[in-house]
Amino acid sequence: MSVKELIRIEKLKKYFPIKSGILSRVTNFVKAVDGVDMSIPEGQTIGLVGESGCGKTTLGKTILKLLEPTEGKIFFENDDITHLSPSSMRPYRREMQIVFQDPYGSLNPRMKVESIVSEGLAIHNIARGQERRDLIRELLITVGLREDSLPRYPHEFSGGQRQRIAIARALALKPKFIVCDEPISALDVSVQAQIINLFIELQEKFKLTYLFISHDLRVVRHISDKVAVMYLGKIVEISPSKELYKNPLHPYTQILISSVPIANPARSQVMTVLKGDVPSPINPPPGCSFHPRCPIAVEKCKTIEPELRNVGGDHLVSCHLV
Repeated sequence: MSVKELIRIEKLKKYFPIKSGILSRVTNFVKAVDGVDMSIPEGQTIGLVGESGCGKTTLGKTILKLLEPTEGKIFFENDDITHLSPSSMRPYRREMQIVFQDPYGSLNPRMKVESIVSEGLAIHNIARGQERRDLIRELLITVGLREDSLPRYPHEFSGGQRQRIAIARALALKPKFIVCDEPISALDVSVQAQIINLFIELQEKFKLTYLFISHDLRVVRHISDKVAVMYLGKIVEISPSKELYKNPLHPYTQILISSVPIANPARSQVMTVLKGDVPSPINPPPGCSFHPRCPIAVEKCKTIEPELRNVGGDHLVSCHLV
């Protein structure tokens, strides 16, 4: 049985203009997302990994149209939402939500939990009075919080509890798609596993689809059906999760996976350290953007950009040498 495609992006770009001079003329662009093709099947989790600054968060926000794309197309259930006006986007806003990285900064400190979770319900005019309060209580219980949290403020909670409030807010409109933007990176290690397990439970219960952004490859391996590896604004490899960790093909992916610590002192581990700095997204190198740091680059890599192609088994890689 074929899996329904919920999100599809084609040649998606997001460039940020650089202005200079007295007249603030645009002199260049930061190429945060530079021609990304990707599809997200309904009910699945796509993990998005890569170094800090590679464009993961920008890609997630652009898919949700929190940032307007520079070029390319965004499809939600085969509906082209790329150029929709704010009013036309309103019905889709209910279907697409985000859980931000920082639970301390993503919640309004002057609003009580009841107001935070019910804000979306009020904007979309869903339920009122006691019906709305009952719905909010049910949401809080679902994410593992007590009913007496309603009249309290965010500063009265721990980091893990605040993230649960943020998750409840994202669930309030019963969305189909949620972007999880490094939702556990600001939490204590002891709390991270609880939040990850909560995401998995909620996905099973509400049939959710996730784009799970993280720099922690161990977490991504645990939660994802497929993993996309991003480098300097481009996707360099996409594969089913088990296949990627068993048989990484792109040199960048191989280096990332080799750097994941093994929690077994009896096993030896050989780590490959990336040399050099990440190139500037303002002037990315020609050809393969990874070639200045690649240990196996050849002359072709310096001039010709490799295509993201299927090498079998739904495993896509962007490398001349694969």
